[in-house]
Amino acid sequence: MHYLSVIGSAKNTGSSSIVGNNIALLSAQFTVVAGAAAGAAASAFTATVVALTDVSNVNFVQVQPASFSDGRGGLQTTGQTTVWPPASVGILAYASATDLFNVYPLNGDTRTSSISARIVKRSRCTTAAGCLTTSDSTGAVATCSTPATPTGTLSGCTFTVGSATTAGARAVPISVTSGSLTADPVSLRVWHPLSATIAAGSTSLKRIAGASTAQCAPVYQSTPLAVSAVYGGDQLTSVTVDVTCFASLSSSDSAVVAVSGAKATGLSAGSAQVRVRSIASTSVSVSAATVSPVCVSAVLVRDGNAAFTPSTVPTQPLTASASVSVAASFVKNADTALIAEGAGGAVAAFAQFSDGSYQELLPSSGLKIVPTDAFALVLNTTTLTSGNSDYWRAFVAPNAPNAAGCALKARWVDPCSGTTLADGVVSANVSLPTAGSASVSISSSTPCGTGATCSITRTGDAATQLGRRTDAQLSVTLNFPGQGAVDFTADPRTVYTVVSGSSLVSVSSSGRVTPLAGTGTGAAVINVTFPSYSRASAAWAAITVRVDVVQSLTWRATPYPTYTGSSNTNTTTLRQIACTGLYQRALVSATVRLSDGTASDVSTLADLTASSSNTAAVAAPSKVSSQYVLAGVAPGTSTVTVAFGSVASTAAPIVVDSTSASVTAVQWTTSWQSSSPKTFAAIVGSVKTTAVSVTLSDGTRITDAVGGLPWVPVASLLTFASSDSSRISITTGGVASLLASSYREPVTLTVASAACPSVSTVAATDLVYGNLEPAVGDIDLGNRYGLPFSADGVTTPTFGQTIAVPMRLNFGTNGAFFTFTSFNLYYPAAWLKLQGITFNLYYP
Repeated sequence: MHYLSVIGSAKNTGSSSIVGNNIALLSAQFTVVAGAAAGAAASAFTATVVALTDVSNVNFVQVQPASFSDGRGGLQTTGQTTVWPPASVGILAYASATDLFNVYPLNGDTRTSSISARIVKRSRCTTAAGCLTTSDSTGAVATCSTPATPTGTLSGCTFTVGSATTAGARAVPISVTSGSLTADPVSLRVWHPLSATIAAGSTSLKRIAGASTAQCAPVYQSTPLAVSAVYGGDQLTSVTVDVTCFASLSSSDSAVVAVSGAKATGLSAGSAQVRVRSIASTSVSVSAATVSPVCVSAVLVRDGNAAFTPSTVPTQPLTASASVSVAASFVKNADTALIAEGAGGAVAAFAQFSDGSYQELLPSSGLKIVPTDAFALVLNTTTLTSGNSDYWRAFVAPNAPNAAGCALKARWVDPCSGTTLADGVVSANVSLPTAGSASVSISSSTPCGTGATCSITRTGDAATQLGRRTDAQLSVTLNFPGQGAVDFTADPRTVYTVVSGSSLVSVSSSGRVTPLAGTGTGAAVINVTFPSYSRASAAWAAITVRVDVVQSLTWRATPYPTYTGSSNTNTTTLRQIACTGLYQRALVSATVRLSDGTASDVSTLADLTASSSNTAAVAAPSKVSSQYVLAGVAPGTSTVTVAFGSVASTAAPIVVDSTSASVTAVQWTTSWQSSSPKTFAAIVGSVKTTAVSVTLSDGTRITDAVGGLPWVPVASLLTFASSDSSRISITTGGVASLLASSYREPVTLTVASAACPSVSTVAATDLVYGNLEPAVGDIDLGNRYGLPFSADGVTTPTFGQTIAVPMRLNFGTNGAFFTFTSFNLYYPAAWLKLQGITFNLYYP
């Protein structure tokens, strides 16, 4: 048995929601635990109302049992709950594929469709329809069945179309059941090949006159093959489908006709059946009669490689050994316009014979591609072979002239005798535009400035510590109409020339700029031209790269700790602070100036040394927040030098003077809990470190002499006093303690400069009200700031004046709410008369 206690009211509860005869008190949510037994538990819940309290804090209900309305009719003394097991109410079935094409007669493969089912379950819920959920059903839960059918076989819940399929049908029903549930039948459509036909480009192949293999055997014609099938079935409308890509073609006599893919090639005189398994065949004859090649027709099929990098374009002459694989479908994209260097594609070539037939030519069958005399080296080739076919590929070479029509020659050469059987031209159009302009910039990989100028430095120079690079990479582009910007940074036709400042930098052939050894600084102008490139010979661009080094280093000391305006005050002398016997300190700032005139603050990067001829006047330099601070330790002079890398500043003296910088003014700067009126508001016993600003006779200021001057004891510089230490006390170190509230007047806190011979004392006062905050679980009367019992927090009430006195409760930070029925109110009856109490029950 578990118990639940509820005390109090909900946060931000309004009075309208707790008035009436039907008030919602609470809502509880329960989850049925796993494995809970199904059925009803008549006494699952009991409830007792311990107390109900109205707005007048009167208990109108105490220790009363609650009644339950749980659907059994009427009110019950206990609450019943019922656990309902989930019930299966339906089943959904579906197939992974609803259309199956039988390809077994074409290639021996099978096709399958998997039947899946989901069980629909309903749990008892508050909604009228209940809660529906689904779950996957495995073969152990669902059973699939179908009447005997010639369309395929069913194993478990997988239907297969293959060797057992002899017919097609518009609807093959699959029944799916699970226990007492039956799904709507899943209907499959099976397509079966009723017939198939093999079409050959030519069924009579002849010997090609003059052609032979590399082994000097005779060569016969070849012909493309295509297979179509008529698919249909019971109540299906038959359709004719090209199934060449699915069909397994073979030859009945591979010594006469060889079949490779969808091509038949004659090998010797005779005849053979070209078959697709047992469903289709056609006869192909091979004759010893000869047919002569007439010509070669060829075209360059652009493959889309219009974007190019000139350095990757092949420049070697054409060779007889080169060949490249491309998809046979490239003929569909026979766009021969080439507008960029490196653009190219595949050469599709066909031989035409004296009998009017055509045959594709490949490098393996003796196809050669050679440049024409008029357009030598316009197109080049590389080598790649893949699969059963290989093709020549050609690319526009660098500096290629424009060409239209005849750009290359296609030649069919007998591999045995080397005799040319036929030739023709490769149709290709080369139309390269002239560059419109050139541009040069600094590559984003080596940022060294903005705009058209960058600055680099020499290796080892202190400027490298400021982020200056020791090199710069140029980026060069030529802008071509129709192509846009083309990268020419590393192109061998790009020429970099230092036209000004040649003693400062050098530029590599790839556009890398580096400083030359020496001491010179300044700007170097680099021109970029393309004198050997006819299509960009007039284009040029220029860029300026500076070489700069650190030329000078200066330093200065300013008052420490810092204050507003302290950076404008140079400190060369450290004096004794009043009569403390301790000395001032100074913050060191360092600045370097580069040869380009720019200045950089290196205060946190520079090194500092201080030396004295006798007793040290300045302590060993130390850093505060990564910046050096000079601390006076004894009268005398120390010589300070600052270094940054290999550059050092001029040595300069820092004087430590025994003369005192006396206190000329003090000012309270404490941040109290309230500034108007100033109030120390906290729990009794709380402490607060005050803040005091001090001005010295040399003009320097200490913004926080209590907590911001750690090397000077506060008591040696300042004294503190309180007009009422029973309410707010203050230590010699400036730490205030809150002991009681100020009921009639504020406490006067006084700070003064410590006594110092021949120096007048200066002081400042602060009027601060003490006001106690309630501790957790405590109650406090009165204003939070200023006088607790005052209409405005600063004015003492006059005789006969009525004032409102707030009462505050501290609930803590955990969000708890208190209920109470009584409290005791104590107040100074000698000068206050209680007029009445107004309750604010919803005080936030």
